[in-house]
Amino acid sequence: MFEVGQKADSHIAMAVNLLADISPWRPSHSPGLKLRSELFAALIGAILVIPQGITFAYLAGLPPEYGIYTAIFVTLFASLFGTSSMLGGPNTAVAILIGVAVAPFAGRGSPLYIEYVLLLSFMVGMIQLLIWLLRGGRFFMYLSPAAITGITTGVGFILILSSLDGIFGLSSSDTHFFYHKLYFLIDDAENLINPFSFTIGATTVVVGMIARHYNTRYAILIAITAGYFCGLVLMSYYSQVEMELELLGHLPINPLPLTYPPMGSDYLITGLAMLPDAMIIALIGLAQSMVIVKQLRNDTDQPIQPDKEVFAQSIANLLAPFFSSFAGSGSFNRTQVNQSLHAETPLTGIVSACIVLVLILLLGPVLTYLPMPAISGTLMLVGIGMIKTDEIKRLFNWRGELAVFTTTLFCILFLGLQTGLVVALVLSVLLFVISASSLELIAERESVSVRIRVEGHLFYASIDQLSQILKEHRHESVVLDLSVVTYLDLSATEAITKELANRDQESTFFAVKLSSKKLQNQFEIKMAGQPVQFIQHNQI
Repeated sequence: MFEVGQKADSHIAMAVNLLADISPWRPSHSPGLKLRSELFAALIGAILVIPQGITFAYLAGLPPEYGIYTAIFVTLFASLFGTSSMLGGPNTAVAILIGVAVAPFAGRGSPLYIEYVLLLSFMVGMIQLLIWLLRGGRFFMYLSPAAITGITTGVGFILILSSLDGIFGLSSSDTHFFYHKLYFLIDDAENLINPFSFTIGATTVVVGMIARHYNTRYAILIAITAGYFCGLVLMSYYSQVEMELELLGHLPINPLPLTYPPMGSDYLITGLAMLPDAMIIALIGLAQSMVIVKQLRNDTDQPIQPDKEVFAQSIANLLAPFFSSFAGSGSFNRTQVNQSLHAETPLTGIVSACIVLVLILLLGPVLTYLPMPAISGTLMLVGIGMIKTDEIKRLFNWRGELAVFTTTLFCILFLGLQTGLVVALVLSVLLFVISASSLELIAERESVSVRIRVEGHLFYASIDQLSQILKEHRHESVVLDLSVVTYLDLSATEAITKELANRDQESTFFAVKLSSKKLQNQFEIKMAGQPVQFIQHNQI
């Protein structure tokens, strides 16, 4: 009972520390310059997330304002409790999974459907909070660099291919497979492509690529501005009906849309039915967030704490249904924009959430005429930026890493992002296990014995290699040098005990050299009564 209370107290204390720690908001050096970078990145992120929020709300089967609320409140809460510049909010895979999970229980967009989405989002937050309490977030950190490169490259291709709908003026429901889309475009481009949408989208992409060549920092803003004014010029000569041009339009927004997840026996039954979907969404959401976190740790000097990011994501989704929002996750493209603009703290997400609200409330008339092809063009630029050819070229020198990369990329493109993330995680763990179970065994003959030096981890998966070399030297005196072995389990002592039983103990001796006195004490307890000598690390 006392131990349970201690564990509960430790979790409460940990949560209090997480809530109280606001140091990640503060730039570590050059405060003035860093603050300008954070604010500028927040502005660009806010502009990008508005049309994304609308699109993701549609994917989730909700009215468009729910996507905007998610872009505001999930982003805000995730940044308030997070430690990195990763931007949370509405997410493609999560939105699709929500729509699939709730559709069997209510009509899309109906009041009952919205209530079920709020309930599902609350469940996702609870599951993610449980994962944080169990330290499950560390499991996602096993993703190998090759898997991360495969994921980011796959997401980059997905962004590029998904942006084709907006750039060419296609209906997003034309096809679900990118190769079908490319086939239809090539086969009937003259009738399918909207020339006005293509002009705006192409202008955005070309200007953005030129701007990126000269100044990466402002490329996205320059690109979207070029697309905006290109649209205004076209609208001054042609009517919107004639161009069939999709604009952002006006959205009715409540600054404080308070709601709550429904409770009751009827909802409990539906909640239990949606529990498997909630678990999948929780895992997929965290997996995507942890991929972004690990990429940021590799590419930047941000003091990122993965456990805190898991906590932040869980709290954001737990609070989301109280603010008319649905569950979200880390955003690959917005975080990529953040990184390109040198944003390094959670302050970007906090300010971005506020800017989204201000833009919707005060700049509605201006944003009403923002062409959707311009937004699609900026998303294509982000996707192009996520495909890092230098990293891919380096993988060709490592067969195992290249296999992980290509398999992950293939699964994401042809089987979906969810499947690709699972495959990447499984392959990374397998790669880690294979690497950890590989021992380097060096046998050096000395005057009266054979010294067998072991480098690696001694556990059940690697013990066969040790057993084999001990058998080969069964009739000789052996010094087993484990001084650089950092981990061993019970199977190691069992293998040595089994070998001692088969040795000629009268004419040979068997000694073990360990790295520490503590490890020696543990070894002596496990091998009590066995004819083995122990050598301290500072001896021969």
